[in-house]
Amino acid sequence: MSTFSIDVRLLKTNAGRVLEAEHTTQKKESITSSTFQGIGLLYHMADAVILRQPNYAHVAIDFFNSRLCGLGGKLDIGDVLLSADSWKERMYCAWTVIDKKSRADALKLDYEEFQNYWPTLDFCAEDWSSEVEAWMDDPN
Repeated sequence: MSTFSIDVRLLKTNAGRVLEAEHTTQKKESITSSTFQGIGLLYHMADAVILRQPNYAHVAIDFFNSRLCGLGGKLDIGDVLLSADSWKERMYCAWTVIDKKSRADALKLDYEEFQNYWPTLDFCAEDWSSEVEAWMDDPN
C-alpha cells in the first residue's frame, strides 16, 4: 500500500497551461531533508502528468526541470535524469548527479518514519555506490 498520493491539475491561464502538483504522505516528509528523495518525488509527479495527460509531456518536463532547480539542481542534469528508462536507472542517474552530502542525507533517514519516494531502498545497501559506479563504467 502506497503511503503517499499525488494530485495533478493542468490549468488554463492567460499565460498558457500551468501545472499544479501536490502530494500528501502518511509518513514524515523526506524531501525537506533529502535532495535524492526530492528527485524521486519529481519523477512520480512527472509520471502522473504524463499518465493523465499524455499530450502534455512537455509540461511535465518543464515542471520537472523547474522543480529540480528548486532543489538546487541544474537544468542540464534534468535532461539526463529524464532520459532514464526504468526506475533502477532513474535511481542510478539521481545518485550520480547528487553530491556526497546529499547521498549521506538520503542514507541517514529512517524510512520507517520518513517517506521513501523510490520504489525500493536499494540505495541503502552497502554495495549500492559500487553498483552505481559499475553501471556508469559499463559502455552499454
